[in-house]
Amino acid sequence: MRRRNNPLYFPHIPDAPHPITAQVKRKVRFEEVDPLGIVWHGRYPSYIEDGRAAFGEKYGIGYLDMYRENFMAPVVQMHIDYHSPLSFPEEFTITASLHWAESVRLNFQYLITGHDGRVVSTGYTVQLLMNLKREVLLARPEFVEDFCRRWKEKLFNE
Repeated sequence: MRRRNNPLYFPHIPDAPHPITAQVKRKVRFEEVDPLGIVWHGRYPSYIEDGRAAFGEKYGIGYLDMYRENFMAPVVQMHIDYHSPLSFPEEFTITASLHWAESVRLNFQYLITGHDGRVVSTGYTVQLLMNLKREVLLARPEFVEDFCRRWKEKLFNE
């Protein structure tokens, strides 16, 4: 079976805005490698978390912003495909892309590339929006509606 290096986990919705992205650079720390000298697979969820945090900082929709607006967005689904290993002390880049969803959720796709540009890992997460009582929201909070309006109007600097 041939694996795709940059799969599209979320198909584009007609008339929806294109995904918006953020990147962050990291360096493999010694504590992240296994006895084989490569990054242990269980470290990748924290790498994609770094991508989501960078996205939140760039677009003003980070975890503290959500909490301030009285909602949260827990991860309810995660998928990671491993293509090529990272080793100590390699530099790498995490790209987080938010894909449009009509429902009350956040669909993130991730691309991790090595210092040489090779695809290391791809994946996605789905996050549901909930109030602080941990009840699933059935409509977007005003804060998210405003974010989506700005996204549709292409007001973000890419």
